[in-house]
Formats: sequence, C-alpha cells, structure tokens
Amino acid sequence: MSRIREQIVPIAAGALVVVVAVSVVLLLRVANNQGVDALTRAKAEQVTATADSFNTRYTSQRGAVAGLGKAGWQLTPGSKFDMQILQTYDVDKNAESGFYLINAADKVTEGILLRPGEVGSTFDPLGWKQAKRELSSTPLTVLPVTHSCKTTELACYDLVVAIRGASHSLRGALVFESAVTEQSPFEDEIRQYGQHAGSTAAWFFIDSKGSVVATTQSTGLGERVEDKRYLTLPTGASDLGNRIVFKADVPALDWSVVFRQDRGQFQSGVSGPLQEAGLILILLLLAVGLTFVVILIRRLGEAREQERRLRELTRSQSEFISVVSHELRTPVAGVLGFLQTTVDHWDTLTDAERLNTVRRAVMNARRLQAMTRDVLDTESIESGRIAYSFHRLDLGAELETAVAASRDADGAHLVTLERLPEPVVVEADPDRLQQVLANLLENARKNSPVDEPVTVETAIVDDKGGRRVRVAVVDRGPGVSADSVERIFEKFVRGNDNAVTGTGLGLYIVRTIVEAHHGRIWCESNPGQRTAFVFELPLVDVAASARP
Repeated sequence: MSRIREQIVPIAAGALVVVVAVSVVLLLRVANNQGVDALTRAKAEQVTATADSFNTRYTSQRGAVAGLGKAGWQLTPGSKFDMQILQTYDVDKNAESGFYLINAADKVTEGILLRPGEVGSTFDPLGWKQAKRELSSTPLTVLPVTHSCKTTELACYDLVVAIRGASHSLRGALVFESAVTEQSPFEDEIRQYGQHAGSTAAWFFIDSKGSVVATTQSTGLGERVEDKRYLTLPTGASDLGNRIVFKADVPALDWSVVFRQDRGQFQSGVSGPLQEAGLILILLLLAVGLTFVVILIRRLGEAREQERRLRELTRSQSEFISVVSHELRTPVAGVLGFLQTTVDHWDTLTDAERLNTVRRAVMNARRLQAMTRDVLDTESIESGRIAYSFHRLDLGAELETAVAASRDADGAHLVTLERLPEPVVVEADPDRLQQVLANLLENARKNSPVDEPVTVETAIVDDKGGRRVRVAVVDRGPGVSADSVERIFEKFVRGNDNAVTGTGLGLYIVRTIVEAHHGRIWCESNPGQRTAFVFELPLVDVAASARP
C-alpha cells in the first residue's frame, strides 16, 4: 500500500502544477485584455485632453487679440502710422515669418518681414472666402496651411484678426503668418510628446484641409497627412488595419489631433510585461513544481533511508549494549577475581605474588575506567557539554609521556617513538590530547601481533594551510578494509569485522577531540602490512607571538 501511495503522490503533485500553470495562463489572458482596454481608454483620454487644451488656449486668446483690430489702422499702402504701430510689436530677429495688414479689397497695405513686391498684392489664400464670412461675427480665425505665403517661402498657416469700422463692418484684417517648420515654437511644444527610437507612435495636428500643422515625425510638415482616412474618423479609438488610431477635435481651430501606433507595439506596453511575467511565472511554477515533485520523491527515498538507518541504529545500540555488557563483565570479573584471590590466599601468597595480583586487578580497573570514560564522553559529545582547557604544550613531551604510559600498561608490546628534530608547540588540552594518544596506542596494541612493534612517527608539514605537525600511530596488524576507513570513526563501529574487543567508541571520541583542536584525523591501511592512524594539529608560531 505504501508503494502505491509513493507513486500516486508525485503524480498528483505534477497534475496540480499543470492545473495551476493553465489557470495562470487563463488569468494572464484576462489580465492582458483588461490591461489593453485600460491602456486604450487612457490614450483616448490623453488625446482628448491634448485637443481640449489647445482649444481652450485658442479660445482664451481671442479676447486678447481682438483689441489689435481697434488700433485705428489707416490701411493705406505706405502708411507711416500703420508701420509705426506694427513696429511696436515684438519681432523675433530670427523669425522665419512675419505679419501684415490687408484692406477691405483684400490688398496688402503694409507689413513686417514682407517679401519683396508683396505690398499691393491680393490676399486670397485657401479658405479665405469662408473665413471672411466668419470674421463678420468673430474677431479671430485660422486659415488652413498654404504654400503661397507673403512673408516666407515656407508653408504656413494664417491667424487673421478682424479690423472693423464704425458700423462694425469689416474694414480689413491683421494677418499673422506662422511658418510650418521643425524650429517653430509650436513644433517644439509638440515634440514634448516625442517618440523613442524604434517606436511606431506618432502625433499629428491636422488642419481642416488635411495638412499637417505639427507632428512628432521627422517629415511631413505642411504636407498632406499620411492617411486621408484620419480626416473622416470619429473621435476616440479606431482600427486601421494593423494600426490603432486615436482622434480628437479642436473645434475652435477646426483642427484634429491624431495619435497612431502599430497595434502590436501599442499593446506591448501591457501585454509585453504580462507575457514576460507570465512566462517567468509559468517557468517558475514548473521549476517549483518539478522541484517539489523531485523533493517528494527524494523525501520518500530519504524516509526509507531514515527508516533503514533507524533500524541500523537500533541494531547498533542493541549490539553496543551487548558489547558493553560483555566488555564490562570481563574487567569487573578480573578485578573481583584477583582481589578475591588475594583475600582468600593472603597468608599463603608471597609479597611478589600479592603485588602481581593487585597490579592485575588495577589493570582491569583501569580498563573498566576507560570504558566508563568513553561512554560518558560520548554522552557529553552528543549533548554538547564536553569541555576543553587549552594551553600551549610541547607536543614532543606529550608524546613521550603517552608512549611511556603505553609501555607501562603493556610491557609485552614494543612501542617506539620517532622524536621531532625541534620543539613543537601546539595549542591543546593536555588531558584530551593524552586521551587521543592513549586511545590510538591502545588500538594499535590490540591490532598488532606481540612480536611486531607499534611506531609513533612525527613530521612537520608545510602547505597552503600553514605549518602543522603530523603524528601517525603505526601497527602491522590485519588492518582496516577499504570500505571501513571512514566508517571506523563512527559510533559503535569496530575494525576487523568487529573481531577486536572494545565498545566501538574510542575512535569516534578521538576524531571529535582532534577536530575540536582544529585538526583532522584519518586512517591509512594496507591490510597485513601497515596501518596508520594519522592526525594533524596546527603549530603555534612562538616567534611571531613573542614579537610586540
């Protein structure tokens, strides 16, 4: 049943990821449509607001310019009076167009920046007849773009101010020509709407006859608008093939404001980020989903592995209890046996025999003490309560002490020490360091034949990690198998297929102590020839620490 559940859970998780991804796609499509609608409304409002702004500006200027028609103009050719008034107007020295007067017969009488020969010429631009009728009731009107201008060779549009007589009849007009160029103030103002490189967006201000008064494009000024359909479009948004067009009217000028852009690029402002976000989100969902499925599979595998390890731990703990019980029984029996023998045969034993039995009881008691210490140290390590007291030590002296203690504990085994050629100072806890050496030496004696010596080799190592001292405890016993050189430092693991006596805690404790001293330990074994337990400790630079 658990196997079936392990298969169903990843499949269900994968299906859920797919459902979520599809839901995200649908939600993104809805969000994209809503975003495009909102963008369309916003652009239509912007175009309308732009048209309204120009319409309001023109309407507000009517009252200001109406007074220009009441200046008492003489409207006769060469009139000094008229010229004096015209010259009072602020004229830009770099202006590309000027202004002039016309009389009731539509003849030019005087002006500023007039082209040669224009005085006395007839003023009859496109739309003038209709505009003349409008001036009977309005003080100001604007004519469409023309290429027959009086003050410039450029295309221009005319702002015409009515000049009335006593009976309010039209006596003439004051005409301001505005050149349609990229340098005109109006064009500069329009360019604030600008366009980015590669953009298909463009703004157009179009007069009543379809000529472009201003645009954000680099060409087309004064020419017919690029698409004559712009003139007949209703206000608001319209579709023209692959383009979307927005239009709004400026009724006071009889102009139109048009914005157009390729539909795909227009919508990319919304759909582009949404599509990118959607793609990232879907990829993220798939990645998270697949990761989740993989994690589920791995967790299920880890759960099985954890279950196996728990079984192994239970087996190891049971074995440990059995081993400890057996190992404790031997030294306890030895202590009691030798002491009981001494008590029972005290009178018949010689002093040498009494000393020998007591010594053997002491050896078993020490063995019992070592086992108890290992168990207690293991518990302290697991709980994080093991304590250290670090001091600067001469490692050579510590090695000699440990070797001497090993010889005293087991005189049958020959233990030799290769002394270091120089004093070696390390930062260490002397008791814990002796515990490491005693464990390694006892381990070597247990695994070494009596006729084979145990050797303690030393060396100084220099590499990128700094100067370190290396100590190797070498025996020539049966060795450690290749698959056990790492496991042998774990709890409850004993070498030689558990044939060696002991609790299986000694090397685990040794590794913990060495690592607490910022060192490392490992096993090198060639079974039947040479086995070495090697550890390294960092050296203290006595000379450097002595410098002020």
